[in-house]
Amino acid sequence: MWKDNSPDEDRELVTLCQKGDQHAFEALVRKYQRTVLNLAYHYIGYRNETEDIAQKIFVKICFSLKKFDNRRPFLPWLYRIAINQCYDELRKIRRQRVYTFSELTREETRDIENLISQNPAIQASGEARQDMRALLYRMLNQLPDKQRLSIVLRDLEALSYAEMAKILGCSEQAARLKVFRARAKLKKLIIPGK
Repeated sequence: MWKDNSPDEDRELVTLCQKGDQHAFEALVRKYQRTVLNLAYHYIGYRNETEDIAQKIFVKICFSLKKFDNRRPFLPWLYRIAINQCYDELRKIRRQRVYTFSELTREETRDIENLISQNPAIQASGEARQDMRALLYRMLNQLPDKQRLSIVLRDLEALSYAEMAKILGCSEQAARLKVFRARAKLKKLIIPGK
């Protein structure tokens, strides 16, 4: 779960970045690197592409910081840039090749296993665990981008509805509705006819 408990520190770092301080930008990258990597990994699902995507996100942030209104919270803005970049990258990946779970490499399968082992809500044991894992990613890949994002932010990133609302630019109630609809769609994909 994200904790935006240092808005003053962010504001100070952003101000320094806007004045051209490279060390301040490096501090922002260090502070939010794990957050960006996790979001990209949960959204895209493949580690070999996650680091490249995270780097692109930080490049966009670097070039966009001059236009950032420092009176606003930094973290939701960072998430918005990261989400938009993930959308773009996923579209590129889908145009290049459609992946199925059976085509995943051993490394990608191991990455998925690590993700699931870190999320108790989607853990199982033995063969059932592998089947559930395969099904989860197959179904997530079939969701529209915005519904997939709702599942990633709420269930994999464990953000609160209030945090999601800030990122998505909507009310907390709208964030709840987005998650409800995404889960309903996912349930229909998993259990057809329901």
